[in-house]
Amino acid sequence: MSTLILNGSPKGNSKNCNSRIFSEEFTRNMKNPCEIRCIAKADAKELAQYAQSFDTLIMIMPLYIHAMPGIVMRFIEAMEPAASQGKSIGFIIQAGFIETAQERFVEAYFAELAKQLNYSYLGTVSKGEAAGVYMYPKMFKKLFRLLNDLGEAFEETNAFDQDIVKKLGKPYELSKSTLRILHMVHLVGLDKLGWHRELKKNHALDKRLDRPFL
Repeated sequence: MSTLILNGSPKGNSKNCNSRIFSEEFTRNMKNPCEIRCIAKADAKELAQYAQSFDTLIMIMPLYIHAMPGIVMRFIEAMEPAASQGKSIGFIIQAGFIETAQERFVEAYFAELAKQLNYSYLGTVSKGEAAGVYMYPKMFKKLFRLLNDLGEAFEETNAFDQDIVKKLGKPYELSKSTLRILHMVHLVGLDKLGWHRELKKNHALDKRLDRPFL
């Protein structure tokens, strides 16, 4: 069966695109790697029409505060229901949140979307705490191995291996002890170090408290 992977990040194929990295790791161990297309680099209607020629679609994208990127929404709006049975669609989302419970809202939408498009729903793979993947790839070797295994299993079965999906989805919720630690980290300001470094890099640290839309 033919499969098309759609990179739904606005960053496209840039070096700091985590969805690109997820796509590459998902296909790394495949005997016949799937084709990967960037939604950001394509005309939505043309890409939606091209996607109709594939049996399976897998969208890989970031999640921004419970919301998918606008370019993904534009692409979805350009899609038409499958004319016949037998097509399937799945999603892989990565987010900065630690707990994957944050993704449950968009997962419900994707399940309903599959019905409306007359596609079989493969499910949604969620990975939290993924914001630093492109910055510190050596720290995410375990994640990459899981994505390698997920893609390898998908090539054989045309389905997401549920054991791997569960491993990627942990933790679903934060424990009380973790919440206490995060609260302490916030109180001493350690949670702002990375953000402030980015602000300094872009010469915007002194403007971090600005309120331009007030």
